[in-house]
Amino acid sequence: MKVKAELEVARIIPSYGFKGVEKRKGKDGKEISVWVTVWTDSQVREGEIVEVTGDISVKLESYTDRTNTPKQTAAIHINNAQIKKSEAPF
Repeated sequence: MKVKAELEVARIIPSYGFKGVEKRKGKDGKEISVWVTVWTDSQVREGEIVEVTGDISVKLESYTDRTNTPKQTAAIHINNAQIKKSEAPF
């Protein structure tokens, strides 16, 4: 399944891609962050806003939080990503 998203580059994963974040409003009106791992060889910089198109996959991942409590989350990945950089506003 193909997906298109506008993400802010939050962290570079050297030689593999980057972690991006999309800010959205939740049902309660509060802002939430949707984190996405993008697998690409395109060069991006932290803080840059990019448009990403690619194949989406979601998988269940387990981790331990800061309070040492086991948790699970649905991890979103975009594979075979094509990156389009935002144009400068000036």
